[in-house]
Amino acid sequence: MWKRILLFATLIFLAACSSQNLSLEDLKTAYPETFAQPVDDLSEEKKEKLGLPEDMPFEVTQVESNVEDERVDVLYQSNGSEKAMVSTLYEPGNILQESELQVPLNSGAIAGVQEKEDHIFVEWYDGDLDVIYQLEYYGPEEERAEKAMNVANAI
Repeated sequence: MWKRILLFATLIFLAACSSQNLSLEDLKTAYPETFAQPVDDLSEEKKEKLGLPEDMPFEVTQVESNVEDERVDVLYQSNGSEKAMVSTLYEPGNILQESELQVPLNSGAIAGVQEKEDHIFVEWYDGDLDVIYQLEYYGPEEERAEKAMNVANAI
């Protein structure tokens, strides 16, 4: 009986430890130079709209941000071949790319999905926030589309 309780407690502890901290404040603390410095210049309103996934389908080992005018790119990298670039375009107007494949997201938005040679491109407009989110997901080909959609749903 005690062994079962101990095993259960250990599993819960491991699950809690293995979750990644990908919130704005956690990323600023973990990556002060590559992520925080560029993002700190954004207004509070833009920081709130920044497309930061709550979870990644790989262990994130490096995060970098690039801020240009009305666009912010955040690159999440693993030690392996997996990486994801999430772009937030503020006050974008009507510049969505044409995509034959349209997929509903958990948020209710409809995302355009394009399969490129080495990555999956996902793009959608959030009318409430007046932003376009773009995701480029690079990873193993057999799971690439599913993992890209998981990241898109985590934003």
